[in-house]
Amino acid sequence: MNDKQMQLIEEKYGRLIHKIGHYISGDNAISSHDDNTQDIWIAVMEAIRGYAKKENQTFEQFWGSVGFDKYLKTCLWNVKNSKGAKITKKFPITRGTVDVVGNEEVLQREDNSLIAPETEVYIKEINEILTEDQAKLVRCILDDPKYIKSSGKVSINALAKEVGKPWKEVHDLVNQIGIKIGNDL
Repeated sequence: MNDKQMQLIEEKYGRLIHKIGHYISGDNAISSHDDNTQDIWIAVMEAIRGYAKKENQTFEQFWGSVGFDKYLKTCLWNVKNSKGAKITKKFPITRGTVDVVGNEEVLQREDNSLIAPETEVYIKEINEILTEDQAKLVRCILDDPKYIKSSGKVSINALAKEVGKPWKEVHDLVNQIGIKIGNDL
């Protein structure tokens, strides 16, 4: 797509492109208007290339045709729906968060605790299904991340030394915890 073609597209479809960019997401932390608009422009370029190949015509030949107009608008709305669906899947992750733009004090907040409030809630819930020994292991792991290997697995050896239990017993307890919480530890 050359500059002249881009100018033609901007004149005819620019407002629609920006409108769709606003519709995709109202949350700049997930997806800003500029990012959305850029993705839509990429879709425009792909649509032009696709339509030219499909109809075996050049841009100048199909520009202004009803078929191209419908094709391009369909592509634009499909981008909105596709990207919007991906953002919707991420929504639970960002719920309750704030944008750091305009809230710089969030970046200055100092928290010396290692355990987040969500972790305390998780521990309280999980303690109901764990034995006392299993809960003690979970607390050790959460209190000190050195018990987690770079692979993400629990360091049974280090944990066994910490709690003063044999390796086999700690290994079995960790496996039981993994089964109860549905995670391979």
